[in-house]
Amino acid sequence: MTKLVAAIVFLFALIPSVSAHRYFFGLTEISANKNTQAIEIIHQYTLHDVQQVLKKRLGKTFRLEEEGSEKHIRDWVTEKFQLVNSQGNEVEPNWVGFEADYQKIWVYQEIPKRDNLCGWDVSNKLLMDSFSAQVNTINVVDDNGNRSLILTIENTSDTITCQQEIKE
Repeated sequence: MTKLVAAIVFLFALIPSVSAHRYFFGLTEISANKNTQAIEIIHQYTLHDVQQVLKKRLGKTFRLEEEGSEKHIRDWVTEKFQLVNSQGNEVEPNWVGFEADYQKIWVYQEIPKRDNLCGWDVSNKLLMDSFSAQVNTINVVDDNGNRSLILTIENTSDTITCQQEIKE
């Protein structure tokens, strides 16, 4: 019986350390879909962090199942994630939707007409106003290869570069 009580106490002692985390990171993939000729954008974040930010933003508890939650997520992502094409024009992706499980949330956006991403500026401030240690990684996948941008509170935007042809 003593071992059972000790095991239960040990499990409860772990709960705070499991629910709190030290690392704040997000992952965004911007990829060119060859079949649909669209640019697809997928953001992946820790659900608890997003809920915490939206609670602060709205001034009340935020729950995914409440009416209007999708609009709140869409407004937040639209405000904090921006793209500017190589001609200097802001490009606003279409909202596709989101899905979540008990740990993560995925947000989907799309730009219907495929374009060359070379020289585009990406700004991603998602979660950065709440977590100073937030790191947002942006992976770009298109005809020009795969590359990544690492954004932090000190550097919330960067330019998508493309490999130049090697001349012999």
